Amino acid sequence: MSLDVLFIHPPSVYDFRKKTLFTGPIARTVPLLTPVYICIPIGFISMGEYLFRHGYKIKISNIAERMLNMKFNVEDFISKIEADIFGIDLHWCVHSHGAIEVAKICKKYHPNSLIVLGGLTATKFYSEILEQYPFIDMVIRGEAEEPILSLINTYNQKNFSKIPNLSYRKNGKIKINEIKKPCNNLDNYNFTKLDLIEIKEKMLYFGKTKFWHIPVCRGCIYNCLTCGGSNYSYQKYFQRDKPAFRSPNKIVEDINYLIEQHIKSVFLFQDIRMGGKKYVKSVINDLKNEKLDIENITLELFYPASKNFLEDLKSIPAQLIYLTISPESGNNNVRKVQGREYSTLELLKFINNFKSIKDERFILNNFFMIGLKGQNKDTINETWKLWDSILGINKNSIEGTIHKPIVLTEFDVMTYLDPGSIAFDFSEKYGYKLFFKNFSDYQKGMLNPSWKYWFSYETNQLNRSNLANIALNSWEMIIKLYKKHHLITDEQMTIELKKIKVNRIIIKELDKILQIKNSKRQELKIQILKNAIDDNKILNFSWTLKNKFIDIYEKFKK
Repeated sequence: MSLDVLFIHPPSVYDFRKKTLFTGPIARTVPLLTPVYICIPIGFISMGEYLFRHGYKIKISNIAERMLNMKFNVEDFISKIEADIFGIDLHWCVHSHGAIEVAKICKKYHPNSLIVLGGLTATKFYSEILEQYPFIDMVIRGEAEEPILSLINTYNQKNFSKIPNLSYRKNGKIKINEIKKPCNNLDNYNFTKLDLIEIKEKMLYFGKTKFWHIPVCRGCIYNCLTCGGSNYSYQKYFQRDKPAFRSPNKIVEDINYLIEQHIKSVFLFQDIRMGGKKYVKSVINDLKNEKLDIENITLELFYPASKNFLEDLKSIPAQLIYLTISPESGNNNVRKVQGREYSTLELLKFINNFKSIKDERFILNNFFMIGLKGQNKDTINETWKLWDSILGINKNSIEGTIHKPIVLTEFDVMTYLDPGSIAFDFSEKYGYKLFFKNFSDYQKGMLNPSWKYWFSYETNQLNRSNLANIALNSWEMIIKLYKKHHLITDEQMTIELKKIKVNRIIIKELDKILQIKNSKRQELKIQILKNAIDDNKILNFSWTLKNKFIDIYEKFKK
């Protein structure tokens, strides 16, 4: 196969198939994408389609999803593809290990091709990446559609000095080109040409329904403390001082094109209200006037919505209208410091207004975060109480039955501070102590077998052990609250509580194992721990350890 550009989405950890990784509650928060994070960044679609539109041969290869097949050979696959440029995304910092290892393989088999990285994390650490990894030729900083087109246009001339946003090596020195002012709107790009992606079946499925994302805009007007996509981050690293929006008619066009590809669930990410009242009205009216054969439209809310806004959403012709909001904490001060300028009372008023809509198509999910500045035992307890209040709004439950809720709550564990976020760039000022300060820290940190040590930071109130313990306690609490409010069965609760108990044992044992300085002995004990899990004997681990160790140690000595 000969291409102009092959875009590659790497796994989070390249050798995840050989390396034992204990993902804890992280696996719970990304069950569809897997801890390998198989979903490609949407910018790959816009870049790929932009080059395709200009006559270039391109493909997007989801190596991360391909590698879920244990028989898939990465090196054999890459060695057989000829491409002038291999473009590898390093958007989310979780891919710091996988992106570098895949880049190394690309250069190994294609020494004359250009190996190019891009994305939020690559933009933040471009200088360190080019200094430390000679097999990476270039990093595109910021938004990349125009730069990647300029790069392939001038590929044969090998003169890269005029290409915007590009950093590269020339005669052993790093050259840094100026960042071009980004686009004013998103209408010139396409985010739905999914036939450019090779291997996307698991990535696209939400249960039995295919789903995809459409950006309402690029950029943000808010400054959430830990977000690498904040207004601060976009201004500093992308030269974007305000969001670029996608027009309402283009959004409808996108949805219709996705429907043609048998995708019936669409997530409009970024809050449409950032575009102003006129924009919101146009989006809702355009959706209302289109006869969409769609199962689900998801809308993101950055702050509580008015009752009038909720009433207007009823006109959208979807079988399910799913809203998400992220209060982050049940404590007003923690929420405000994080960048959410609304109180718990305002949140609860919004939720009650949501319930009063009385439309069976509506579901609201409230997302919270573990690991924020200001969180401690007391503020976490406040958060748990808020979870109880939110789930209690589903009052139509009957004792002993499981019912369809209209209001849900969920939490995530913030293992990494986004590079380039306010909290990362000014960590001491905002009460964060960084363990991962540069790119190599992220790359090496991903290889730790315990998710506890994936925390790239600690706060002025919570160390890594505290963070891990609070994450597991929150997991246990939310499961018990689901059961209290008749959202799961006794059997489901029992299964989840067993997982939590297992994870507590794993953390305790790994803390001991990681103190062992002999690497071979350490790896041996990690394997014993994994075998205990695989054999379902982890809850009686001391017995398992005693017997398994004798057996495996004898083989090890041989």
